[in-house]
Amino acid sequence: MAKSKLSARQENMLDFITNFISQHSYPPTIREIGKACQITSTSVVNYNLNKLENEGYINRMMRVSRGIQLDKNKASRLVQIPLVGRIFASEPVHFPEAAVSYAPDETINLTQDLVGDEKEIFALEVRGD
Repeated sequence: MAKSKLSARQENMLDFITNFISQHSYPPTIREIGKACQITSTSVVNYNLNKLENEGYINRMMRVSRGIQLDKNKASRLVQIPLVGRIFASEPVHFPEAAVSYAPDETINLTQDLVGDEKEIFALEVRGD
């Protein structure tokens, strides 16, 4: 069965939760998620957390401030893609094939179904129009 697509907001929240747990060894609160994802309403955060739970990405313990757990099966399908640089939107330019180093905190998480074969995959942050 094909899983439904997550909204950009839900992907952003899932990415934040994954990174937060990785860095702190405990999950974020609803307010921390809202602040990081630029969502002022805790009810909007809660709504999207419910969507993530319904899709099987997280499990929640109700009435527990830090009661979010990543679903091990879904979380294991997350792939860390190195963010190797920042570019301005313009005409296409050739990206050198030389080895590029990156810091572990400069990655983005995508699900395996979006990435496919993860060999030679990298991300660039694009700024501008």
